[in-house]
Amino acid sequence: MENCIAESVKNAFGSEFQQYCARHKILLEQNKCGAFMAPNVNVLTECIDINERCEFKVDNRVKEIQNHRSSKVSNHKKRYCKRSSGQCKPFKNREENFCRDTTNITHRLFLANLKLQIVLYDTSPILPSSTIHSCPRDYILNTAKNGKEIYEFILKETMKDTVIVDYEVSTPFISSILETLQKRHKRFHYSSVLKHLNSKQKPDRELKFKYEVTMKQLKSFFNLILAKVVPLKMFGKLRNLKKIKKATFHLLSSPRSKSFNLSPYIEKLDITSIIWLRNVQSRKTQWLIIAKVVKWFFTGFLIKILRIQFHVTSLSTSNNERLYIARSDWYRVQKKFIKKKIHSNALQPNVEYNQWSPPIGIYKLLPKHSSVRPIFMPQYKTDVQNDLYIVFKFLKQLHITEYQSPNFQEDWKRTIQYKQNSKSEKLHFVSCDVIDAFGSIVQGQLYDIIESFCRKLPETLVLRFYAVKNERRMNFDTLCYKQYFSDPNLLLPLRPGTLYSCISHKQSQCVQKSWLLERIWRCIFSQRVQIRKKIYTVGKGLVQGTMLSPILSEIYYNFVLNKEMSVFLNSGNVIRYVDDILYGTGNEMLAKQFLQLTKTGIPQYNCRFNELKTQSNIACNGNTAMNSITYIGYKINCDTLEVEPADVTTDIRYLISFFSKQDVTPLELFRKRLCNVTRLKLTKVVLDRAINSKTTIIKILEKTCLMQAKRARILIQELFNDVHKNIKNIVKIIKLSNKKIARHVIKILLKSEEDMKESGVRAWNKKILWILWMSYKKVFKNYNILGTYFINACKS
Repeated sequence: MENCIAESVKNAFGSEFQQYCARHKILLEQNKCGAFMAPNVNVLTECIDINERCEFKVDNRVKEIQNHRSSKVSNHKKRYCKRSSGQCKPFKNREENFCRDTTNITHRLFLANLKLQIVLYDTSPILPSSTIHSCPRDYILNTAKNGKEIYEFILKETMKDTVIVDYEVSTPFISSILETLQKRHKRFHYSSVLKHLNSKQKPDRELKFKYEVTMKQLKSFFNLILAKVVPLKMFGKLRNLKKIKKATFHLLSSPRSKSFNLSPYIEKLDITSIIWLRNVQSRKTQWLIIAKVVKWFFTGFLIKILRIQFHVTSLSTSNNERLYIARSDWYRVQKKFIKKKIHSNALQPNVEYNQWSPPIGIYKLLPKHSSVRPIFMPQYKTDVQNDLYIVFKFLKQLHITEYQSPNFQEDWKRTIQYKQNSKSEKLHFVSCDVIDAFGSIVQGQLYDIIESFCRKLPETLVLRFYAVKNERRMNFDTLCYKQYFSDPNLLLPLRPGTLYSCISHKQSQCVQKSWLLERIWRCIFSQRVQIRKKIYTVGKGLVQGTMLSPILSEIYYNFVLNKEMSVFLNSGNVIRYVDDILYGTGNEMLAKQFLQLTKTGIPQYNCRFNELKTQSNIACNGNTAMNSITYIGYKINCDTLEVEPADVTTDIRYLISFFSKQDVTPLELFRKRLCNVTRLKLTKVVLDRAINSKTTIIKILEKTCLMQAKRARILIQELFNDVHKNIKNIVKIIKLSNKKIARHVIKILLKSEEDMKESGVRAWNKKILWILWMSYKKVFKNYNILGTYFINACKS
């Protein structure tokens, strides 16, 4: 290999891998994207195997250090095991107290096998939805003729697996109560009450969405329902009703991904005060009846009211905090959206085509601060989807040929290097966000851009098979095979440092450039959406949600950036990721000009910027100078150029997913969530010693470890009703996750500091584990069971 390629191999895979290639005379070729091509599949397999061995050695090196440390504290570990098995006094007392409460145990035995988990699902975001949902057929309060019918429906249709006998003696007493509930329900004007409350109560915080119903307003609404509609006799006394109210409020604020368990609330009810149950002789039957009534009260009454009167959604898929919007307001938002699209010619009358055309789709509306984001949901057919997949590959290669793929770590290193080379005392930064990035694209100009890029390509292009490393390893296959266009004027869309090889024995496929351009033209100009029974053609911009939308947007805005911002590129560094742009320069005048550009926009390309999201460390035209700016989830210090994960404003419990596709145990789910290191945002950027100092990295670790401990506490509280029985396994999982986090951090540090000595690895491992255990001690110090464990652990 040439010296420059050998150096690149060393930087990408390490010196051991580079020395192996040199000894065995393995010749790798590096393409313009930074990927490395092996001569054939056999050599590729050998290279991947050697690379994995090198990575395995690093992993084993850290594991050995961790295991060596663990052996030193084995005696201390035995003491913890004794305590966790019930020999420790605090745990023993807790267990004795638990056993003494025989009444509570009886309740739990009666309710043990009942399905008392309920789920509050989001309402449909598909456009359009009616102003007020029609009542479902099984809404018994609107269909039943008397209280007896309602009562029998509750006992037979709620938890059908649980059959109750000898309940008839309670029927005359509960029937009149249910009839009162039915009459009050029919007389209560839910929509009017909600509208009055929303206009009367001012929000106590800044709204996340303009038409959001705050939790304070929501609680007031359900307070009135429980006071004005629900008869007190239904639950016996005010204390019982307060427990139902508490459960209601907990349900409303619970994360979207978690089912809600009614058992703890039902167990606390005083059923001796419920008069209509007194004639039922069996205590077990009494508890089964009240369990069914409470579950129906939530699923068949409160949740149905909620879904009829509110649109239940969230601001993003990664945020599990519920957002409540009054149905009437949501209907107006949808109506305004459609009207605006039609009046601006963004939605035009449909034109039928006999030729190939992309699939028709529907809109899903997601709320933004003061508007909505339309997500297009296409209905793909197999043949059309295959064509689009070929077009997608072509566009991706076209894009990477003209513009490099974004890599914030490398881009930011170039910014640091630019400051060092320019010898500027201070860099001036401007961060901005494109308004409606997909909808603002000028269709004609986008097609012209793509067509101009294709002029240098031959009429006939060849799709060939390439072998690359299989990252997923679902079937333990080392390689996976992908098709890419093979042409000197098209780069392969492979990440830097990827090992690959061309497969000559597999059949290639010829594709005409005109065929590709025709389908690209249709995908830009013939986007169609169905609203109700009417089909519209999208006359402006691109729809967001299709296979091609992201790559088409990348091509458009990269072209705009390189053409209209060339003056800034020549004297500074411009970083772009999707619709976020960050400019850094040592020239204050240019920074002010860029800041002015964010106000005027680029009209010829319909590119406008959101002034509210524009950030800068210079004061100009009323703009407030900031010491640090936030960009794509990172907080950047404008003076030191150090990068930290941005502070999370959302409550941590809404960032944890309790949903699992498989039927896993609470312990398994706890392990999966806690050991998911990617959620901690300990990325290569923040752990790169070329970007951050050791002090800053430790500061980041302290904040992250504290968040990890908080995540653990929330998971334990939500997943385990009997922590004392699972404490041994919980602690094992926490230890496992701590070691995994330490290994993750050290492996990244070793890549930037390959010559780090074993003493340095040990020091980092000790420091990270210490920070983790101290974080757990701080978070769990008031937790009766686990608190004792972590306090003793940290003392050691």
